[in-house]
Amino acid sequence: MKCIIGGKIITKDAVLENKAIIFDKNIKAIVDQSSINLSEYDVFDAKGNYVSPGFISTHIHGCMNCDTEDGSKENLNTISEHLLKTGVTSWCPTLCTVDMPTFNKVLKTVREAKKENSFSKIIGLYLEGIFLSKTKKGAHKEEWLKNPDASLVIENKDIIKIVICAPELEGAEEFIKAVTKEHIKVAIGHSNANYEQTKEAINAGATDTTHLFNATSPLSHRDPGLPGAVLTDNRIYTELICDNFHIHPALYNLVYNLKKDRLILITDSIRPAGMPDGEYIQGGLHVTKKGAECRLDDGTIAGSMLDLNKGVKNVKENSNIPLYDIINAVSLNPAKMLGIDDKIGSLESGKAADIVIADQDFNIIKVFIDGK
Repeated sequence: MKCIIGGKIITKDAVLENKAIIFDKNIKAIVDQSSINLSEYDVFDAKGNYVSPGFISTHIHGCMNCDTEDGSKENLNTISEHLLKTGVTSWCPTLCTVDMPTFNKVLKTVREAKKENSFSKIIGLYLEGIFLSKTKKGAHKEEWLKNPDASLVIENKDIIKIVICAPELEGAEEFIKAVTKEHIKVAIGHSNANYEQTKEAINAGATDTTHLFNATSPLSHRDPGLPGAVLTDNRIYTELICDNFHIHPALYNLVYNLKKDRLILITDSIRPAGMPDGEYIQGGLHVTKKGAECRLDDGTIAGSMLDLNKGVKNVKENSNIPLYDIINAVSLNPAKMLGIDDKIGSLESGKAADIVIADQDFNIIKVFIDGK
């Protein structure tokens, strides 16, 4: 049996001191540190640093010059190994819009990589591509976009856990009803939908919002659009890219105050993340990385260069959101959205011992996955 002492333990509703976490493969208990005999445990001293649940990265394409679209198990392992260094213990490889041969290759590869789970644990595929609005396609190749096709998703329901659908597309409502009936989560985004169309998608069963404000209709006082619909409806979760570039940090408080436990922080990082500035190919398109920015040739933002632990730091420094709720936004909230919060997402008895020790700036010191 193992235990962690001397840390500031971040639970789902508090930051605790003078406590110890006892665990093996699963978390056993959080107890008063003074109440245990340390000689009975394999002891790890957090030395005053934060102890939190492992982070869950639901929306990430790639990093380190590797991407989900590569359809390479080796590249997925490279991403997964890097994620461990950022505190991510579970993740959803995210696929942009690709041609169908690549689509089938990627699904096969993610299935194989999930069985091995060599580093950070793969939950399943986030299918961002294919069913997007052409007017809000962002860094997705238009010629590969399609109208919603439920059969394509349902026949791969063993590995597709989330799929995006723009609410204004023909057949969107029927698509959402069909795939959610099969326990696949639907996110809305890359969309020019108005308020009413967005509400119809939520009523049909959509439960997540892809990188709010980015590649969506705008929020206006006379036409609230997609942002207005999701910000005022507590049935749906909302992703934010927390790199201080995609979203002005002044909005962190605003979105949190409206969404609370429906807020999910993401990176949406792509191939050039963690790499030198320069030119890369992403989703069949030429992109240029310059610092925290990565853009298409026409200036369109292509994705982020962010690590999730740095996103936590950004929100911590630019908001008055309680620290435990910032951590919930990268752990418990995504676990609830995915319907796996009985297994991971918080430091509660019986859940997997996915634990992160991090310093005050959320640089990662140590990571445990299933107690290892």
